[in-house]
Amino acid sequence: MFLNSLTVKKLLLTAGLLIVLGSGVCQLPELQDYLFPVNNLESISRQARRECSRIRDDLRTLNERVDYLKWFQAHNGPDQRISKDRLLAFPFSEAIRPLAPRYFWQTNIRLAHKNRLKVERKLQYLQSRLNNIDPNPPAHPPQAGPAMPAKSAAVSGSMKQIQQFQNQLIDYKSNLMELSKQLAWL
Repeated sequence: MFLNSLTVKKLLLTAGLLIVLGSGVCQLPELQDYLFPVNNLESISRQARRECSRIRDDLRTLNERVDYLKWFQAHNGPDQRISKDRLLAFPFSEAIRPLAPRYFWQTNIRLAHKNRLKVERKLQYLQSRLNNIDPNPPAHPPQAGPAMPAKSAAVSGSMKQIQQFQNQLIDYKSNLMELSKQLAWL
């Protein structure tokens, strides 16, 4: 039987759309929790570890910038010298500080708010990602073999790590709130 090009195109389009639909359905978190609980929890754990280190670095940067602004506010005067430590930490700000103090102040306040919002968004995203995990995954049909205890041990280990990440997020939120208060005071 001879197929014309229009029929072949329709078949290829249908096959492509079914592949896209299948890959999209496989990306659903509920389905991944059911089919691959260990892999999904490990993936979330890796992502949380990476994001927590980024959040920690951003909070450290925000803390340094707030301290820098506090220092500037306390030592506001014409005889301020350029410090080597502050020049390494904030090269642009420290270079323009003696020349344009008002621009320096506005720029650093804006950068501090930008950093605060970045940390806030990361915290919200990670918190929602960690809160959507079902602590009691659905029961799978019983399977014979030694792999089931290993899987349940891996799931419980990943859940402990995720609980630690949730505790870290609580600490990060309290640090962010404190820094936000100090920034609002400035």
